[in-house]
Amino acid sequence: MPELKFVGIKFSFKKIAKPFYLVMLFLAFYSTRTFAQEDSSSITTIVSNDVVDVWHHTGSFFSAPLHFSEKDWIITGSIVGGTVLLFISDHAIRDIAQRNQTSQADKIFSIGEQYGSPIYGLALGAGLYAGGLALKQSDIRTTGVMLYESLGFAGLTTTVLKALVGRSRPYVGEGEYRFHGLQFNTEHTSLPSGHVTVAFSVSSVLAERIHNVYATIGLYSLASLTVGARVYNDEHWFSDTFLGAAIGTVSGLAVARFHEQKNDGLSISIVPSIDRIGICLAF
Repeated sequence: MPELKFVGIKFSFKKIAKPFYLVMLFLAFYSTRTFAQEDSSSITTIVSNDVVDVWHHTGSFFSAPLHFSEKDWIITGSIVGGTVLLFISDHAIRDIAQRNQTSQADKIFSIGEQYGSPIYGLALGAGLYAGGLALKQSDIRTTGVMLYESLGFAGLTTTVLKALVGRSRPYVGEGEYRFHGLQFNTEHTSLPSGHVTVAFSVSSVLAERIHNVYATIGLYSLASLTVGARVYNDEHWFSDTFLGAAIGTVSGLAVARFHEQKNDGLSISIVPSIDRIGICLAF
């Protein structure tokens, strides 16, 4: 059974009850590619500055449409148009998912279901932020802030759209073209998918922080598993998940741009082998 080695400490895979928690642990310590120099400011000052930054970023994110370029509007139109076009295939995709229900698929998609749960994304962000404060490492703390910003921006956008659109969920049995308008009943808040929004918000932020092609593939694969889970569990139409993925990704990439900066200091790289995962620290 493979083992995870980190600074002389071994974690047996046998002791990890659920694979999902191992993935979250992996993401937690590898969510930042570099550690910035220690910040000598007081915790109060650091937190206050972070709050101010989040406030400014919130204004920048939600006022962005007022400053969209032609390219931005084309991308936005493509997302909306793509979502509407997918309505045509929603019924067929749902039928395929419902005809292929197996115990093995249940286990696989349960991972995607958990990955899209807001509590895990928020817990990861809180853990990284608290860890960054405790270790006085600004890069780790910044990753935690970015996760909260991305989840917050995307979550608010998704929540508002859900209520305004009022689309019926598949299991209600009203069809893919049933829209009720302003709604707060969960049975009629299908578009867009909140779980998928969360999954892509987290994956896009971590992918931008890690900047590793294999990590990026893995992170977006996990988020895509959430897409499959929501359709498989009959909670959403496929078009719901498409729009949720777009919102989460756009939010994560926007937040990454807000925090773009050059980092110097200790770098971390992952070196996988057949029976273990190695972590290389470079000065």
